[in-house]
Amino acid sequence: MDISLHLHRSGLVCSLAIATKKNKLFYMHPRRAAMPMPWPRYERNSCCSLINRHCPSVTVMRIPSGYSSYRQTWGWDKLHPINNCSFVYGATLTALPPVQITETISIVKAVQFGGFQGGGYSGETNEVWVLTIKDEWDDEECLTATADWTRIRTLGDPPRARAYHTATLIHDRYLFVVGGMTSEGCILDENILDTKTWTWTNISMSCRAEPAGRHGHSVLWDNRRDRLVMFGGGSGRDLIRSGVDNNEVWELKMNGIMPEDLDSFLSTSSTSSSNFWEWNRLHGTNVQDEDSSDEEDDNDDEMEVDSENNQLSPSQALCLGRCHNSIKVAPDTALLMFGGGRVNTNGVLGYDLRTNKFFQPEVCGALPMPRFTGIASYLDTEGYVFVHGGFNTAESGSIQDITLLDVAPYMSRVFTSLDIDTQRTSFGSISDEEATVARNNYRSGIVDDLWDRRSFAAFYNLMMSERY
Repeated sequence: MDISLHLHRSGLVCSLAIATKKNKLFYMHPRRAAMPMPWPRYERNSCCSLINRHCPSVTVMRIPSGYSSYRQTWGWDKLHPINNCSFVYGATLTALPPVQITETISIVKAVQFGGFQGGGYSGETNEVWVLTIKDEWDDEECLTATADWTRIRTLGDPPRARAYHTATLIHDRYLFVVGGMTSEGCILDENILDTKTWTWTNISMSCRAEPAGRHGHSVLWDNRRDRLVMFGGGSGRDLIRSGVDNNEVWELKMNGIMPEDLDSFLSTSSTSSSNFWEWNRLHGTNVQDEDSSDEEDDNDDEMEVDSENNQLSPSQALCLGRCHNSIKVAPDTALLMFGGGRVNTNGVLGYDLRTNKFFQPEVCGALPMPRFTGIASYLDTEGYVFVHGGFNTAESGSIQDITLLDVAPYMSRVFTSLDIDTQRTSFGSISDEEATVARNNYRSGIVDDLWDRRSFAAFYNLMMSERY
């Protein structure tokens, strides 16, 4: 099932934060960004918030608890943070485990790191900010919610300033930061931030072949196999005009470093000697040529991954392109969707974490507009993937919709919690031919100057208009 709704703010440059299984909120951040983040799910409800940087506020969407929440109304209200954080775009926002202070008071925090502070992908920062949302219920079951931003003065050697990186929470405490874009290009530069002591540690990996620097990638924690898995991304000094997308998959094996061992690991590891974690490449840039298939399939919608070589078609590979979304929907299953710099996709690709194989899920319903830099998060109790915002390079504009993807269609649910756009249009899927042309143009350095000037100007002007 596919459901589309509309917001009045654009979702141009987006980040994603994942909270705990039990509690979640979506926090959408359109100060040139719309960042959803899981929020604590209390027994009463959970919430989704939207920050408006023109009038600093947090708009909260309350989601009723339970798997039947799709039949109940999701409401909105607004908070005004006590303090504001610095203006940035391309930052990450990562939720920490919620804290139940008393039976009636709950607090959730989210860590914001990095981002660009200046126009034209400049002024990168390594600032750390924490957003705190406090919910307090009185004896009459009335809720008082407050929001506040706090600048964190960290200890240790701070990492290089960057944007469009990833920040993945492991063991509910340590923030693993890798990759990103600077004004000079892409970096890898792995670091860990201890969110209890707020201490940075630069970690040097023992690896057979370390990945190249990249931005717009994604990282999932595969705790069953004691590793972090990094998907795709891109190179270059901006999101549209330079660099290339890739569809590599890397694993960072943690080699038995458990939560009780991490303290000693962080205190003893150094840039000169560390044999704890190890990079391994699982998939290289392995894409079928458009004309390599033996037979033309009469039904283009029934696209399959080359099972023998686990090769992707050119259009499938876009799901690993820069600023895509990756979501862990089950302990052994991840979904990759949207993404791609010059050509965006609205495709969905599956990845089996047990076998390290791609697969093609069947997706029905009205397809949303192709995009990159959007956000997506998984509502695990409800069984929906929540998608918002992004930028479409073909239209040279931001996208202002909300779409839900039902990953449990066998339940035959009818979603009535939010008003549905009954006039929505189903957009066509990206063909292998379009993806191949874009890939070849990237490799050969061919650029459509008119398209390039128009798209970049629209992207830049829209970011600047949302700054003030």
